[in-house]
Amino acid sequence: MTKHIILSLLGIWGIHSSLAEESLIAPAPLFRQPGFAKEFVGSYGILSEVEPDVTDTEQKLLGRLQALFAESKFKDAENQLVLYIKETTAPTDPNLQPGEISPALVFVLGNLYFQSERLNEAERSFKEAIRRFPKFRRTYTNLGFLYTSQNKMDDALAAFQKSVELGEKSARVMGMLGYCYMFKQNAVAAENAYRQAYLIDPNSRDWKLGLAQTLLMQDKYEDAASMFGILIKENSQDRQLWMRQTSAYLAMEKFDEAIINLEMMRLLGLADEKSLVLLGNIYIDQTQPRLALDAFADAMSRATQFDVAQALKSAKILNDNGNPKEAGEMLQKIRAKAGDKITPADRLALDLTAVKIARNNNQPDVVGSILARLLQDNPTNPDILLETARHYDQCAKIETDEDKIRKHIGEAKTNYMLAMQHDATAYAANLGYGQLLIRDNRALEALPFIEKALSLKKTESLEQYASRVRRAADREKARLEREQAERANAQPPK
Repeated sequence: MTKHIILSLLGIWGIHSSLAEESLIAPAPLFRQPGFAKEFVGSYGILSEVEPDVTDTEQKLLGRLQALFAESKFKDAENQLVLYIKETTAPTDPNLQPGEISPALVFVLGNLYFQSERLNEAERSFKEAIRRFPKFRRTYTNLGFLYTSQNKMDDALAAFQKSVELGEKSARVMGMLGYCYMFKQNAVAAENAYRQAYLIDPNSRDWKLGLAQTLLMQDKYEDAASMFGILIKENSQDRQLWMRQTSAYLAMEKFDEAIINLEMMRLLGLADEKSLVLLGNIYIDQTQPRLALDAFADAMSRATQFDVAQALKSAKILNDNGNPKEAGEMLQKIRAKAGDKITPADRLALDLTAVKIARNNNQPDVVGSILARLLQDNPTNPDILLETARHYDQCAKIETDEDKIRKHIGEAKTNYMLAMQHDATAYAANLGYGQLLIRDNRALEALPFIEKALSLKKTESLEQYASRVRRAADREKARLEREQAERANAQPPK
């Protein structure tokens, strides 16, 4: 398979040398999982270096709050905590002096706000807890989760980095740190973080998935395919996992494995239009046009909304790769699927594709018949004019009668000139007209048309072709000048 085709196939799924942000599979929202809420809200212990002290009274309050957390009575816990803070900092009893509260209570209050999705209040509480106790590790951790929930990845990354700097080594934090790095396209750092998370918690789907994605970002396709294989064994119904592994196989040019994956998806009912079109493209490259036709037809049948233009791409691919018979069959399936509801634009596109297929099948009479009908209905359509020019150009190549050759060339020139007037066909028409003149050994006359085509669409191959035409035109000009000089010299003096 050529590099161009590989890149186009990978492009269907957004998998290149790195993953685009929108193509990332995010970890499960940990802060939305039922068990996490209680742990998150109640996450406070005594770690002297990275957590502030609490008084005996505050410790008793935390004990009561923990009991409420266990019963998911978060609102009751919040009410008790807010009341305690108010009575401590601004007591209603005039005989009591205002006191200080531990940053730990501010932290727990932020957790309660986060749990109830009051994110701005939660952020303020976390930042206040950090202001009061700058090494408050767990607050940085939970602030990272808060920012992740808001997709503020720069802020989340900074929070998790600080948490790790203060000694955090949990799988959850290392995994989320990996996700932040991956989001920022720092694949090496993401891989290292995910590997640590995976080492601590090898059963977590999120860390395996994250690791696999970072491996893809670094073109470590063999390792990525292996990791996706592990994930597929654990959940064979996840279509994205199959497609990611398929992308890795394609990048390694392991086309048999890619085909097996796509056919397995088909068998499991996971294949959709895009994956089946991809399968058809691979079959074409592997010189299996009948299997490609079957995949393309299946893709068309599974399309959520039938799109004639999209389905026609498959017929064109078959035809362009030297399989006009299968392309014709695909065209018939498209016509049958479209039925009477086909639009005039789609009908024209089908007919023009039929022209190209018939041309590949060496059926000039069929080509001429279709084009004559199309010209009658659309005499100024640029695509029809271009195909008509190409038809007569081809007829001139295979004709042996000199009169008919001149007639075909005349028709080809006329239609090429008409097609040149339209932006959509100007490039192909100028190139075709120039090539027609080149075949007639008229390089000097052809050069302006070749250069016009080059100005409309620069390619390396056309650059090289234009250079050859310029050299031929120079030789032709020199010859004409020499012949003119010889004729002038041959004339007798007056």
